[in-house]
Amino acid sequence: MTLNASISHDLNNRASLLFKALSDPTRLRLLYLVADGGDICSCDLSEALQVSAPTVTHHMKKLSAAGLVQRQQRGKWAHYKIIPETFYRVDSLIREM
Repeated sequence: MTLNASISHDLNNRASLLFKALSDPTRLRLLYLVADGGDICSCDLSEALQVSAPTVTHHMKKLSAAGLVQRQQRGKWAHYKIIPETFYRVDSLIREM
């Protein structure tokens, strides 16, 4: 097997954003909770992890920017759900590399 040295700049940036989002243990725990809960309130995430609401917001913004979760504002609270297509994209990115 030879390494593909010509990985496109765009592919590299997309992969970097995804893997950075997945590299934090707190974000992984949040992602598991969202995947398990289907559609979950940020207040429930904060309670489950015993962290502040601003901490949840910070980490969920990273997951959202990477396209891993979708955010919907409902009154005072944000609700999140997984974007399944992104996980197919992760598999694709790895194969392209």
